[in-house]
Amino acid sequence: MDENKYNQEVCLMRVKRRNVVRFLGYCADTQGKMSDYGGKFVMADVRERLLCFEYVPNGTLKDYIEGNKMALSKLLRALLR
Repeated sequence: MDENKYNQEVCLMRVKRRNVVRFLGYCADTQGKMSDYGGKFVMADVRERLLCFEYVPNGTLKDYIEGNKMALSKLLRALLR
């Protein structure tokens, strides 16, 4: 997940509405990994993030967000005012 997408989804943490799933928590982890870079081994950070939302019985949150991009952008604009 890129930084912009991550920030948009974290913004949803503040939403407390009946028709928006609730944000439950997150996990962030960084580990080192040895990689070959130009014939040399270097240590690279590997970041992983997990966002946890409540269960949505009628499909996935991803499907809902992608199917309602206009509604999501309106919601984000309202939150940022």
